Amino acid sequence: MAATQEEGLGFKVNVIRRIALPCGIVGGIWGLLAPILVLLPITVRGVTPPFTGEQGESEMVSMVEAGVAGDALPILSFIALMGLLGLLAIVLHKRSPYLGRIFIWISALAILGVSLVSIFSLGLFFLPASISLIVSAIGLREPGG
Repeated sequence: MAATQEEGLGFKVNVIRRIALPCGIVGGIWGLLAPILVLLPITVRGVTPPFTGEQGESEMVSMVEAGVAGDALPILSFIALMGLLGLLAIVLHKRSPYLGRIFIWISALAILGVSLVSIFSLGLFFLPASISLIVSAIGLREPGG
């Protein structure tokens, strides 16, 4: 009974180690592409009707068209920087595994923190990036550790 539990745990660890590199690449690219959100139509802008009593219309516009891109751009740039750090960590992991793991944990936790703080606005878009970077950070351990 205990042998099958250990085999199952070993299988899960091998799967996580096998998907660690692709998850790190996907998470890094996802974070790196964060500033593109200001160009996508994700903001609703209401149009007031010309006569009272009529129902107003709403349309989807980008953050640039709505005039709120300047507010979100510093946060999106920080997430892009952390995505770049995650990609750098994946490349650096081959040369210096310890330093690569430190950088990927910093990147994953920074994106997770920003996405949790802004969960009701833009944070939901970055949860997949932070989760994939965390899976990558867990999977990029040394074989003995």
